[in-house]
Amino acid sequence: MRYSRQRELITEIIKGRSDHPTADMIYSSAREFEPNISLGTVYRNLKLLTDEREIITLETEDKRLHYDGDTSRHSHFICSKCGKIIDLFKPTKTPDEIEELGLKVIGEKCVYYGQCMDCCNDIAE
Repeated sequence: MRYSRQRELITEIIKGRSDHPTADMIYSSAREFEPNISLGTVYRNLKLLTDEREIITLETEDKRLHYDGDTSRHSHFICSKCGKIIDLFKPTKTPDEIEELGLKVIGEKCVYYGQCMDCCNDIAE
């Protein structure tokens, strides 16, 4: 992948956040440093970074895409009420362990859906 200053900026923004931003959020942050960057440039670079497995893409129930700069092995919990995305770090089988079962792994994504603690507390009150 050829170097791009704008792609580096987008990558830094995503990896510097833990809130799983949308393209619009990334675009807004990028414009603070690069006022002439276009939304199309952000989308093209997000696709490229996803294809190159530099970032992870998550789709919420409302079909909005969110981006995660942490590519380490972990799962996600998405609150179906407020849309909050929470990283879950729990050991699971590695692709090598799965392939020992005679299966071929070509990708992985584990997402749990439900209600976060804040939304559960809102219901209880």
